[in-house]
Formats: sequence, structure tokens, C-alpha cells
Amino acid sequence: MAMAALAWGAFLLASTPTAAADLVGKVMPPYPDGLEELGGSCVSASTDRARVCDYSVGVLASPPDASGLSVPRYVVAGRLAGRDGPRARWEITDAVPYPAGRQDYYLQFGTCRVEGKDDPRVAAIVRQHDTATEWLKDVAWAGRLRLPDARFDVLDARAVDCINEAYYGL
Repeated sequence: MAMAALAWGAFLLASTPTAAADLVGKVMPPYPDGLEELGGSCVSASTDRARVCDYSVGVLASPPDASGLSVPRYVVAGRLAGRDGPRARWEITDAVPYPAGRQDYYLQFGTCRVEGKDDPRVAAIVRQHDTATEWLKDVAWAGRLRLPDARFDVLDARAVDCINEAYYGL
């Protein structure tokens, strides 16, 4: 099992243009050449509205190619480092390579469970293709955001499922 995890990690690292470790400690934006923000979510350990975005979970991607599609490269965690006008700047605290070659898989955050128990700090890369089931179980990667250090604790993807926001019953 450990060898399989190491092989998978080596495959992920080999498929990305920059090492994930190189992102940790950098304040973004601006993003390194060849990367842009694809999207993200604010996270907080506080119920204070002024602190709703103390942390973030997001995806960095290569800019759109000729087909107009961005290629996800990293799942990142960040700590608010200030603002540049209305735009937040993040100190990247953790970065995980996005699984390559996973069509129809997207990052989902805050709507997942671990072994059937809701866990709002779980980020998962989930295949989103089915509208007939309430829970999505095809998970390529999952991690729980640990605060206050804003690092991912990698989870067994087989123990994670996420709400299907396209489910007809919702």
C-alpha cells in the first residue's frame, strides 16, 4: 500500500511543471508563470464575519489552451496575507499536485463526509458525472484542512464521499 502511494505521488509530481513544494511560502497573486487561479473557497476557524476568509482552499491551473480549457495543476491551501485593493493575497501554506488525466473530476470543499460523517474541512477531487445519485463516491484525492497551520492531512479517498450538487433530488 505504501509503495502504491509513493508511486502515485511520483506520477503526480512528474506530471506538473513546477514542484508543489516550490509554491509553499509564496504570496499570491501574482502567480508564478504558467499558473492562474481556477477557483477557491474561503475557510475560517472563527464565527466572526470579519474573519471568514482567514484561510482558503483553491485550485491553481495552467492558463486556457487552444481549446479554451484550463488544466488544473495544484490544490492549494493559503493563509490571508493581506489585500491588493479588493483582491485577497494568500500565503500558500500547502500545495498538492492535482491528479493528471482525470476528466470530469473537480475540487469540492465543505460538502463532503468521511465514513458517513459530515466534515466541513474536507477537500476532495471528485468525479462529477452522475445526476442520479445523492452522494459522489469516485474520489481521486481527499484531504482535511488542518488549522491553524493550514496544511492538508491526506485522507483515504475510499472513505470520502461528497454531496452531488447536480442530484435531481436536491
